[in-house]
Amino acid sequence: MRGADTRPRFLFVNENIGGHRTVHRAFRRIFADRGDIEVEFLDGGEPGLLGKLLRAPVPGLARFDLDLQPLRGQLVQSWMMRRRVRERLAAGGIDAMHVYTQNTMLGGAGLLRSVPTVITTDSTGRLNVFSIPYRKPTRFTGPMSRVNPFFERPVLHSATKVFATSEKVMKSLCSADYRVSPQKVAHLEKGVHSPYLTQPVPVRDPGRQTDIVFIGTTLERKGGRLLLDIWRDELKDRADLTLITLEKVPSEPGLTVINDLVPGDGRIWDILAGVDILCFPSVIDQAPNAILEAMVAGLPVIAHPTGAIPEMVVDGETGFLVDCRQREEVARALRILVDDPGLRQRMGEAGHQHVRRRYNMVDTATVIVNELLAAVGRHPEGGALPSGVPGDAGPTRFRIHDTVDQELEEQWEDLAQRHSTRFSSRPSYGLSWFRALGKGDLAVATVHQGNRLVALLPLHARSRAGIFVHRLLGHGRGTIGEALAEDTASLDELVVGLHHAGVVLELTHLPEDSPLTRALLDHGGWTVEYETDEHCPVIDLPPGSTPRDVRSGKTLRRFRVARERIGEQFGPVGFVVVRTPEELREAWPEMARVARISREADPDRRVNLLGDGYGDFAEHFLTREAEGGQLLVVGLTVGSTWVGVNIAFQTGGRVEGWFTRFDPAYNRLLPGHQMLEHLVALHDDLGFTVVDEMIGRGAYKQDWQTSEYRVGTVVAAPAARSRMIPLVRKINEITGYLRRGAGWVRHRVPDATRSGEN
Repeated sequence: MRGADTRPRFLFVNENIGGHRTVHRAFRRIFADRGDIEVEFLDGGEPGLLGKLLRAPVPGLARFDLDLQPLRGQLVQSWMMRRRVRERLAAGGIDAMHVYTQNTMLGGAGLLRSVPTVITTDSTGRLNVFSIPYRKPTRFTGPMSRVNPFFERPVLHSATKVFATSEKVMKSLCSADYRVSPQKVAHLEKGVHSPYLTQPVPVRDPGRQTDIVFIGTTLERKGGRLLLDIWRDELKDRADLTLITLEKVPSEPGLTVINDLVPGDGRIWDILAGVDILCFPSVIDQAPNAILEAMVAGLPVIAHPTGAIPEMVVDGETGFLVDCRQREEVARALRILVDDPGLRQRMGEAGHQHVRRRYNMVDTATVIVNELLAAVGRHPEGGALPSGVPGDAGPTRFRIHDTVDQELEEQWEDLAQRHSTRFSSRPSYGLSWFRALGKGDLAVATVHQGNRLVALLPLHARSRAGIFVHRLLGHGRGTIGEALAEDTASLDELVVGLHHAGVVLELTHLPEDSPLTRALLDHGGWTVEYETDEHCPVIDLPPGSTPRDVRSGKTLRRFRVARERIGEQFGPVGFVVVRTPEELREAWPEMARVARISREADPDRRVNLLGDGYGDFAEHFLTREAEGGQLLVVGLTVGSTWVGVNIAFQTGGRVEGWFTRFDPAYNRLLPGHQMLEHLVALHDDLGFTVVDEMIGRGAYKQDWQTSEYRVGTVVAAPAARSRMIPLVRKINEITGYLRRGAGWVRHRVPDATRSGEN
């Protein structure tokens, strides 16, 4: 890394095929306006004679797709590019690199490891083999494509981040074929660079002859020949056709052919302003720029639902997705749009807004650059902060962390001390749980303002039936979830970052009035489902109140009599309050013993969070809370023996009750009531005014409650991935059924075995 007083320099390596050229031309214009970075470009080129021979089809084998020709072509391209990249890196001065796509650096994993690298890709070898324009898949295509990951995987694993332009590509990257960590992969729409992002959409005269446009270098590969035939046979008398292609097509009335347009040519916008419909019947393109260019110019689009196209074109709203291998489906969609100028206008306007919201190339470039800056330890728009300058100022930076180093943990602790209302959002809980019990990948989402942490959501990610779902750390252990944020703006930035990352969220036990849920709904780009599933009793304790203000004198006398009777029989009844690490170490054996006895007495219903595999987590977590002054344990004793334990945590004026257990041999003592009475009696001395009894309406909890609130589960996904939500629901339903069945077997089989022995 060069000195902090210089602008970081990034190398952008481009495969330079098809629409990739258009993307890099847009990047050149965008980066030219940025003064905080320097960018160099390396574009791929055509191989020489030897390279062309090495990538040529093998007679005989090619017929059955057994000659690995597409892969050999990529290896030739990569060999040429590796040499150029190696020479440029050796010359020095490059801080980080962006590669578009992995197929241009096959065999170059070592080069990628030598400098922080971000990869953007619109496909994988396993997906792409079925869309080669000059080849027809055979029964050998799939099996032969298993070779591709051996070359792609090392490159992908060497990157610090991989952006995928579609959900299908994301799923392929995280599959068993490529095994890229889901925390390394993010969904990034490629975007378009157009004057119509800031200028009004062209106004089209509904009374003039309709003009259909096609954009594609070649007609046969991109479906242009099909369109030309349909136009000649069915539409020539009521629509014109404009072909933007490199092929030569004989002129005829109603047909305009433009052969001299190159990727990035500004004339495209004037051409699109003069036409009415884009028909793009290619079945091979994964994320074509032509579609976005047409939509931002206000054109409805007809296209084939492959790759990222279903995310670009909203079927029935911004155009039609049809099987472009079927002539009649393409023709039907064309007839509908040609005959209905009002529908064309409505779809065109909807498409324009869709692109403005999601596909601005400036936003795409900013995300990539911010990731490169983060990879080299710089902050977006302004470089590294000078020493001694506080980190409050500066632009925001979102990131999902698959590890938490000491610096981030300290920042997290500081943010929690200032803004947490729940122990579940503190690192003492989340990190203790994940390090001892966590499955999947850590995925702590953060927003930094300069070098100051201003928002955080403690998550982890797991794959269930091929869907990566992000959940709160330590979910399902009687906790209430929350995000940490300094203010509403910081929380909004967190939600924006999560949306851009394309994550699917399943957040359990969020209060109905959760600011996080509200931020997800207000964003506008999320599909959010909230289902209430639990009630949480609360004891409100205004200053000066006593147990008598909550329970009647008669009830409290009953509790006192129970203490006296047990005391006469077994020894005096007392209470122990544990707050410090030293007190916890002394009390831990008794606390663990009570939890074990309670579990043994009722194994079907009682989970022992102080043992049975949870002990190390709980002891470390409680110690951390004690060190922070938040631990509040009330122990119920008979003689010198603990018979009940109530573990709670104090955050400001709120106490959260997490775990209560007691020895059932002392049920007559009414231990749950006794410990709550003692806790309520302490509230003025310890400075809390609310006891949140958290999940569940147990009998003794309801007896003490003065109010309650409801919590539920939020399942949310970016609107483009909303179809994941019912899948997540169904997976949970099946998982719950299997878990209940396993529990039934686990508790019934030992009984049956014992019966057989008698």
